[in-house]
Amino acid sequence: MDLLKQLESKLQTLVQQRAQLKAELDALKAKGAEDLDSLRGALDAVRAERDALQQEREEVRVRLEALLAALEQASQEPAAEPVAAEQAG
Repeated sequence: MDLLKQLESKLQTLVQQRAQLKAELDALKAKGAEDLDSLRGALDAVRAERDALQQEREEVRVRLEALLAALEQASQEPAAEPVAAEQAG
């Protein structure tokens, strides 16, 4: 009988440990899910910022190309203003 009681006691201890470990595992899973959601939110924010920066970069590139084209066109036109200023003087 003593052996049976010892085995029953050990079984109860093991069941309690199992329940405790299961509770700890569930808590870790919940924390991991929260962390994952937080990381996903941060990733979405970084992606949105990246997309905004890419859009801004493209807008700057287009404006720069327009400015360079205007400068190139202005440098190819004859300088009419200095001649007009000399004639008026």
